[in-house]
Amino acid sequence: MDSQITTDSVRLLMEKNRRMTDTSQFTVPSGGLYPFQWLWDSCFHAIVLAHFDIGLAKEEMRAVLARPLPSGMLPHMIYWTREGDLVPNWGRESRGDTINSSWQTPGSSSLTQPPVVAQTVLRLYEADGDEQFALDTYEALKRHFEYLHHDRTFNNDALVYIINPDESGEDNSPRFDELLGLSFLQTADQSLDRRIDLMKKNAVCDFKAKTCMRHHFGVADVSFNVLYAEDLLALSELAYVLNNRVDSDRFEKRAKQVQKEIKEQLKFGDVYLSYDHKNKKPIEVLTWDIFMPLYGGLLSHQDAKDLVNNYLLNEKLFLSEFGIVSTAKTEPSYDPESGFWRGPIWLAPHWFIYKGLQRYGFKAEAELIKEKTLTLLAKSGFREHYHPVTGEGLGAEDFTWGALVVDMN
Repeated sequence: MDSQITTDSVRLLMEKNRRMTDTSQFTVPSGGLYPFQWLWDSCFHAIVLAHFDIGLAKEEMRAVLARPLPSGMLPHMIYWTREGDLVPNWGRESRGDTINSSWQTPGSSSLTQPPVVAQTVLRLYEADGDEQFALDTYEALKRHFEYLHHDRTFNNDALVYIINPDESGEDNSPRFDELLGLSFLQTADQSLDRRIDLMKKNAVCDFKAKTCMRHHFGVADVSFNVLYAEDLLALSELAYVLNNRVDSDRFEKRAKQVQKEIKEQLKFGDVYLSYDHKNKKPIEVLTWDIFMPLYGGLLSHQDAKDLVNNYLLNEKLFLSEFGIVSTAKTEPSYDPESGFWRGPIWLAPHWFIYKGLQRYGFKAEAELIKEKTLTLLAKSGFREHYHPVTGEGLGAEDFTWGALVVDMN
């Protein structure tokens, strides 16, 4: 696929999926299946849009920061319209249509998603030096990360915990099967029902996260914490730009502590694994997130080389003809046909892995990920995910994650 064709097709896709309200404009992941705004999707969208129109990229971020919860937490979904009935209304549905003002915001969900938001704002600031944009977004970012620090940690540790698989961005990943009481053989509906049930349990305890997590679901997710540390570093830089040295120092110190605890608490053998707080044990399921420490720069060069050679480029585990599978082929839950996050290839993980490989100077390996991404787009277009053996597009059409290819440079 020619680079110019890629650029043109990405621009057209982003235009097709752009939506306008009276006060905001944003991009939907897919017009047919996903008609709302998602937190980390909008970060991806802003990164892509910055290659074409920095103004649109900033509007994307202003929109996704527009409806924080009373706690300051940024929700993973904003319902700008009443369109669509496939995606559950994560929040109001838990107690009928009544809004609990202590933990809900009208038109927003009550979960969050992996933090890429501060990194994205910093990238946009660095693109044109717009200090007013940094100032306008800073307080919402700060409140979100203060919430995570105070409400999603245990025993004065720095690692943060998610309260639902959807907060990982990987809805039905087999990392969460045991905690949900599900077999590795399951349907998409069974997974969704358990996640909605978990949402209702959190509603019963008014989303007092530490109490809920002790009894129902609390996971120190590898990807979430790697991104959390990177976002704290970005927030520290934004605070420095705004001459807030106190905040800058505090967030930098917190980021380094998170990185330290990831290394100390989430490394088991030669890989990093998410940790189940309820059952006090690592989640020994191999999924693509074992590569996220590359993105966060948490490995020695030798450890990074071993991870790449022994896992990433291992055709018996993760490497397929068309890219990196979302769940290792050796896992009993591996399902390349209809597995969603249980085998098919997703292109946001490709982007994270590409960036991690670049960070360690693995240029040839990064180029391989880019080439496989371009091959998928040429073969099957912009789809939600892809069959790792055939390259067939699966899930939603006109899905935006493949647009991240323009940022693989």
